[in-house]
Amino acid sequence: MPLIRKIEARVYSRATEITERVTTAVLNLFPEEVRKNVSISEEKAEGQSGDIISILSGALIDTEECEVTFDFILKHMDRKDRRIVMRSLDLRFSDGCVFFLRIDKQGAFLGKIRLANNTDVISARFYFKDSPRCKKKDAMLLIEQRLQNEEV
Repeated sequence: MPLIRKIEARVYSRATEITERVTTAVLNLFPEEVRKNVSISEEKAEGQSGDIISILSGALIDTEECEVTFDFILKHMDRKDRRIVMRSLDLRFSDGCVFFLRIDKQGAFLGKIRLANNTDVISARFYFKDSPRCKKKDAMLLIEQRLQNEEV
């Protein structure tokens, strides 16, 4: 069964936002005991209207902590969002065994993990171990099982 080897959470912080709060939103996707190991980076870019935006990324690279974080995210989603993920699993996977979630940025800041239904999102990517070779079907089965475990 494949394991998660890396998690990346990427978000835009607009000029009107306080970068520290956006960083808090990213860190809230990770269990408290793992947050100290999340590497946060920031890039500056120019927005569409010419204003400066920050692109914040949080990365965690450690199999055990990635597994714990993945379970944490699923556990903190409500039943409706878990069902949406279950029904759209195939659309959320790349051929390279990367699983994608779009998390609501405001909700994450408030400590709630929910799927986004707007454009203000944290893009979360979960990279599955590809040794010997990740099979999309196996990775999807793993997520289905974990989603079903959270239904109990």
